[in-house]
Amino acid sequence: MPDYRVDTTRPEYSWIPFFWELARRLHEDGWRNKQPLIVAELQLMKRQGLIINPWVDNLDYAIDPFSVFAMIRRVGWSNARKIMESYKAFFGIDVELPKEEPTNPTINAQNSLFFGGVPDTSTVDPHWDLFEYVMSTQYPQAEAEVDVNRLEELLNGSVAVNGAGVATVTGALYWVQPHRFLKEDTIDYYLDQGDYTSFGKSYIERLNRVRGHDGRPFPELNNEAWFVKNFKSDPATASLWMVTAGKGNRYAKEFLKGGFSAIGWGHEFDPADFSDAREMGEALKSVWPTSYDQIARFHKEIRRGDIIVMRTSELGELRYGFVGSDGTYSVDVSHMDDRRGVHWRPTGISPEGLALPRRNTVSRVREASESLLERIMEAEGMVVASSDRRVPVKQSQPEPVEWPSKEVFLDDEEQLRMLSLLRRKQNLILQGPPGTGKTFIARRLAYALMGEKDESRIASVQFHQSYSYEDFVGGLRPDVNADDQLVFNASDGAFLRLCERARDDESSRPYVMLIDEINRGNLSRVFGELMMLIEPDKREEDQAVDLPHRAAMVKAGDAESAKFHVPKNVYIIGTMNLADRSLTGMNVAMRRRFGFVDLRPQFGELRFDDWLAENGLPRDDEELSRLRNKIIERMTELNRSIQDDRSLGAQYAVGHSFFCPGEDDPVGGDWDAWYMAVIEHEIKPLLKEYWFDQPEKAEDAVKQLLND
Repeated sequence: MPDYRVDTTRPEYSWIPFFWELARRLHEDGWRNKQPLIVAELQLMKRQGLIINPWVDNLDYAIDPFSVFAMIRRVGWSNARKIMESYKAFFGIDVELPKEEPTNPTINAQNSLFFGGVPDTSTVDPHWDLFEYVMSTQYPQAEAEVDVNRLEELLNGSVAVNGAGVATVTGALYWVQPHRFLKEDTIDYYLDQGDYTSFGKSYIERLNRVRGHDGRPFPELNNEAWFVKNFKSDPATASLWMVTAGKGNRYAKEFLKGGFSAIGWGHEFDPADFSDAREMGEALKSVWPTSYDQIARFHKEIRRGDIIVMRTSELGELRYGFVGSDGTYSVDVSHMDDRRGVHWRPTGISPEGLALPRRNTVSRVREASESLLERIMEAEGMVVASSDRRVPVKQSQPEPVEWPSKEVFLDDEEQLRMLSLLRRKQNLILQGPPGTGKTFIARRLAYALMGEKDESRIASVQFHQSYSYEDFVGGLRPDVNADDQLVFNASDGAFLRLCERARDDESSRPYVMLIDEINRGNLSRVFGELMMLIEPDKREEDQAVDLPHRAAMVKAGDAESAKFHVPKNVYIIGTMNLADRSLTGMNVAMRRRFGFVDLRPQFGELRFDDWLAENGLPRDDEELSRLRNKIIERMTELNRSIQDDRSLGAQYAVGHSFFCPGEDDPVGGDWDAWYMAVIEHEIKPLLKEYWFDQPEKAEDAVKQLLND
């Protein structure tokens, strides 16, 4: 039987013992029967000043085990360590805290409770059932003892809970048993996307396929997928470093096999005692006058996610890898014991023609950085569109698109008017009730603007209440060093990174920022100076403003100028759900800068009828045609009732997207069962939320939808 475990003494895996012990205590000490005590402890921690999900104040007696873990994967690392310290005392955990922030799944702050609304046994029991089952078995090490059908049933039950889902539940399984489970999108990195219509069965089958395909432990696979996906999404964020693996690179094989890079210098200094490379370098000058700066760089300037490159021999091929951990150090002078974990990639690249640093043990690659990055991108299956390092494109060629599009159920005139408005205003918001295809249409509208499907020119974010200016524009982002000391690093946010790619595109092709749920964020705070700069007539160099964090980046050599303006070839498309009671409206200043398009349910439109007929409910089949008409008629009637309700209105109508079956729908070919599942598990919870104070009205509406 292969060994599925990793060395948890390595910093990047030091989180595993604590998470594992927390899961063991929850299971073996019977905390399922003591949930009110957990709720009370979380509420106490919140009153003591720890950043805990504010919804815990509304809890009474029920909480699930996955939400206990989510509390430490939704906030900054410094606060998370304090929560874990409280957990140690409360749950009786006798394991050291992680040495550094894990590279395991994080969770949106709004989703850090794995149930919708006020929890009761019906919302937490499916999570407890799944948790206790996986804790009481040794799958896959003892696969024979596992009832796979039962595991499938429990997975599906947990995922179906309102407020959970595939990504959250599989991410939680990785927290709980990281050597046995993987988050679904990590599996997607190694395999084609799964079948979510029969999730439990698909997940187990694909998990076993990954295990059989690659014998490495799951935490190694998770970290590899995490770093490579981040790199592919924006290669410009990774700094490039050249290291020497000892004299003549004699330790190169050891580095590759052990998954690290190292530097040996012998010292009495703890790198954690210094706030930055300059301070550390000054302290080391008298001890190591010729290499103090390299030692300081190794510990203080190389960041997780950066790329380290080394030769496998004096003049051999280059091997590269993603830095996966903070540094460790030792006073042992006999070997290279100051280490950084590195996820070395399986193939090498040619050094031919690259002007790489050769003399220093640790050097930042500057002169050859663009050419080197292009070769790394090509090795990762990406194609470089130009000599500019910031304009990567997918390996497949962009596909031409048609607009108006048959995939969008709006008529041709509406589609053309929408595209014209985007070109004129450059900033557009699609607003409407849930299920009206806002996100779907936004991406296809971006394709129409570009004239082709080119994902390399699209950046996507989703706003939420914790989304900040630092995330979107840029700033001094907080981080914690090895000694749990707070430090700040200047970096650009998602929008500025897209703007840099657009500015460096000599052909001035359109680039699009997609913002999902734009009204969930504090827009004045998130946009900052962009409130002015995104206006079409303010997109000139003479309108540029100084950004404070850019000044810090200039000083560090990571930017050429602190001034910034939005390029003319950048467009913003946002989506806005009008039916969310928790959201505030957009202020007048923001509304003036955007064009708005109202989207509505399309049940009564011929294009939606045609699409259903072409995608499984044909008109020449009497039974299926009856179901197609039932969907259109019953949903139109429901939306009329919602619109006439004085406490709701048209903005709460239910959209047609709920009834757009996927390629593999329905399971087993049973369309009636598919329709009932959509009503029971998607429409019914929405109606119960709408009429939370009139539950009988929601039940009557569901009966009308289900009645023959």
